[in-house]
Amino acid sequence: MKKLFVTLSILLISSLSVADGHQAKSAGAAPFSVQVNVCSLKSGKSMANYEKVFNAYVKWAKKNDVDLFNARQMPLFSHADSQHPDGYDFIDILASESFDRQGKGWDLWLNTAEGRKLATQWQAVANCHVKLGSGMLLYGTEALDTDDERVVSWNWCSAKEGIAVEQLMIKHAQVAATIPDNAPMIGWVVLVPTVGGAHAPGDFAHLTVYPDMQAFMRMREYNAKGGWRNIRDYSSYADCHGEALNVETIVHRPGS
Repeated sequence: MKKLFVTLSILLISSLSVADGHQAKSAGAAPFSVQVNVCSLKSGKSMANYEKVFNAYVKWAKKNDVDLFNARQMPLFSHADSQHPDGYDFIDILASESFDRQGKGWDLWLNTAEGRKLATQWQAVANCHVKLGSGMLLYGTEALDTDDERVVSWNWCSAKEGIAVEQLMIKHAQVAATIPDNAPMIGWVVLVPTVGGAHAPGDFAHLTVYPDMQAFMRMREYNAKGGWRNIRDYSSYADCHGEALNVETIVHRPGS
């Protein structure tokens, strides 16, 4: 399973410059539940086949008042090469501020006739490895709630020996509080795997959302012209695998 996770890498938000007095719009946000389905299409099946089944799930979830935030990501710049292929075609992300809502959805999926029917249809079109985690939104702009086509950078990290979780949390909060208003990203999430993540390549992952490739390349330019010093500073807190980039499409937002 390690190969399935290795390509899920995120940009270190600490590569941002400091702007005095700017506060992250999401400071103090509560943790939320994140489900990640790492999927490969079965032989003879297409994304159109998969989308038909997944859209049926979304319709069912809305009817039962258990619909979640749904996003789909496709690898764009991954860590894969001829010796280390991706091992998956796409990932689906299902997130909710309510852990109970997601649990209720799973109960209906597992224990009702309609839920089991949908599960059978889903398993017929793709092989998906389902993982659970907890997310924390450390920074977000209004565009995070309206932009449905974007790119998402991942970076899996592990705390340095001797660095406590509390120290990392303080560091992340400090960085979030100094993100400038003209920053190219529209969101930053820290994701911690909790169930099914034994082979994840790190203890946690940074997830950074950009509205488009131009915004992403603005960060490349900033890093090339000196922002790398802030990345070096963060490396005293954690060892990270390095970023990779996925294209993300928002499939469904609750209430829509």
